[in-house]
Amino acid sequence: MIGSGAPAGDPFQPHLEWGLKASFVSYISSLADGRIEAANGVWQAGNALAFPVSPATEVPENEIWFNGRVSFSGHGGMMKLDVIEPRIVNHDDRITLTIDEAGERVAIAELTETSVSNAFGLVKTRFSAVLTEAGSKLFNGQYPAGQQMEEVEVVLRG
Repeated sequence: MIGSGAPAGDPFQPHLEWGLKASFVSYISSLADGRIEAANGVWQAGNALAFPVSPATEVPENEIWFNGRVSFSGHGGMMKLDVIEPRIVNHDDRITLTIDEAGERVAIAELTETSVSNAFGLVKTRFSAVLTEAGSKLFNGQYPAGQQMEEVEVVLRG
């Protein structure tokens, strides 16, 4: 998925794993000039991207911040999508996955908790993910709002 030279991550390090949309990743990978480039600590975990937890200390209680950037590109630069510094934000009645887009936080997916497990001192929480209207725009409308995306997993110390 990610070009050569991507770092191997530590699965015991707190992180967020997300495969976005398998058909999108597969499509980018199939393009002659398709590129998936990771930076700032992101690694590949199976068919997902893993973003390490941010060391920031001023994180609001209802949020989890992650570091990293992944850029998808193809078609001579005509297709470009960046996933930058994702965050999980828990608003009283909904949980969203946001990214940084031009200095603004944009909620690209709405999450629903599906399971929680504890092992090896880690708490793994899985979420189903549904694309928001802003998320649909991020994919240039290729996937409509409400489209089911790949599951999100958050791994934190117990």
